[in-house]
Amino acid sequence: MRLSAGRFAWIDSTLRVVDDTVMDEIETLTSQAASLGSSGALARRRGDEAAAEAFFRDAFRQAAKAALRTAENEPHTRRLDVLRTAVLLALNCGETDEARRWMQEALTAYPSARHLDEWAQVLDMNAWPDEWLIAAVRRDPPDVAALDVLADRYWKSLFGRCQMLSLDKDKARDLAQQAWCRVLRARHTLKPGGNFPALLTTIATNLWRDSRRASRRAGPLAEHRLASLEAAFPTEEGESSMLVDTLPDLNALRADEQRLLALDIDQALENLTPLLRDVLVSRLLDGESCAEIGRRYERTEQTISAWVRQAVREMRHHLEESGHATTMETKQ
Repeated sequence: MRLSAGRFAWIDSTLRVVDDTVMDEIETLTSQAASLGSSGALARRRGDEAAAEAFFRDAFRQAAKAALRTAENEPHTRRLDVLRTAVLLALNCGETDEARRWMQEALTAYPSARHLDEWAQVLDMNAWPDEWLIAAVRRDPPDVAALDVLADRYWKSLFGRCQMLSLDKDKARDLAQQAWCRVLRARHTLKPGGNFPALLTTIATNLWRDSRRASRRAGPLAEHRLASLEAAFPTEEGESSMLVDTLPDLNALRADEQRLLALDIDQALENLTPLLRDVLVSRLLDGESCAEIGRRYERTEQTISAWVRQAVREMRHHLEESGHATTMETKQ
């Protein structure tokens, strides 16, 4: 049976109406997902993770519906964008399995997507921000791959911090492992929008202080030593410096003199009281402000500044007595 031109026109107009309806539905779903996602981001910035997760989950459900509607009505030029939105929202609420499923959906439909800049960070877990990784670690069970990436990203700096406090590799390794285990035990309370490296540093430092108090109760204080000459610390200008920069020019010293200087620095740090040593590490090596340290010790900023100056004076005095003049400067 041959269809008349009028019949063809009716079918064509009907299909256009259906297509427009589908597109309107997809636009509505993606708009709702975007709005909910914005609310989730705002809640996360406020530190309200329960609300943030709820918003992101609702947003992901809307985006997933939109992605399904595009799949049912191929070809659709917006499908790749909708799939990426679903992936991003899944990652924000820690649903890595769902995110990977939609990634695979996108790559199956559009193999060239892996070469697009906007997909590069999504497809490479090593490029994920802490926020996504921590959201994945909060899940039950935690995403092992995300946990591995976090460990690889921060183990070196965590171990360095622990070595600054102990100057003993074995003790530093034990302390770093304790800190990491404590983070894992409390993983449900982690804040994806928080400062994860600062949290690791705080936990390691608190564990070190606890062990110091325990050793004090047990008897003679255990050996607590601090950083190597090449330990990096941030400056007020946001640049990276090293403790060696505040000391005599090592290039002007013979190898044996350099070794003696390193031993003198260790001894000078050991001679500090635990309080001054902790304040000096926090100020010079961790880059904490005097105000931040003061809040921890419930002291004024001026008091902390005075403690830093005292620690520097004592170290300078020891180094001068040992024959190593120093240009160490106090950071206020």
